[in-house]
Amino acid sequence: MPSLLPLALRQPADASFLARRLAAIAWGEGPPSPRSRAWLVETCRAELEWADAEWRRLAGDPDERAWGADPRQAWWLPHEHAAARVVNCHLHLDTDLWQLRKLRPRLRGQRRAATDGTLDAARRLYWADAAARTLDDYRGHLARRRLAWRCFVPAAVEYRRRRALIDKANLLLAA
Repeated sequence: MPSLLPLALRQPADASFLARRLAAIAWGEGPPSPRSRAWLVETCRAELEWADAEWRRLAGDPDERAWGADPRQAWWLPHEHAAARVVNCHLHLDTDLWQLRKLRPRLRGQRRAATDGTLDAARRLYWADAAARTLDDYRGHLARRRLAWRCFVPAAVEYRRRRALIDKANLLLAA
């Protein structure tokens, strides 16, 4: 458990830091909508970068890693924990989407080979078995992606709710 004194000094990422961090990203076709998943995930990554910088500033421990849980996580504020959940879910979504995109053409080719009349029966049976295994893999990744979506949505809602409370408190302090 971290010392409570430096933990009491922790501040959430300033809105201007988040804005600068998001403006520095090379989005490709221009920045996405602030309501998009990409924007949300990059905002959460910026929150975690801020938390890491605060760890280095307050704990005086630039990058000590030991076995077990990362000690920096004990210093995270509640909205930073929510941001980490958003990034984690996003990584699961993207990994499974990548696998699905990779398996789709493979499955089509295997099914085509399984019904190819120019191949002998043993070869067609081989490709039919391969297609069945690929289909099982495809269904597994599809199920994991659905699960990741079911986790991502509440994580995103929780992060946005917590960040809105911080922004509202900062507005009240500024007034």
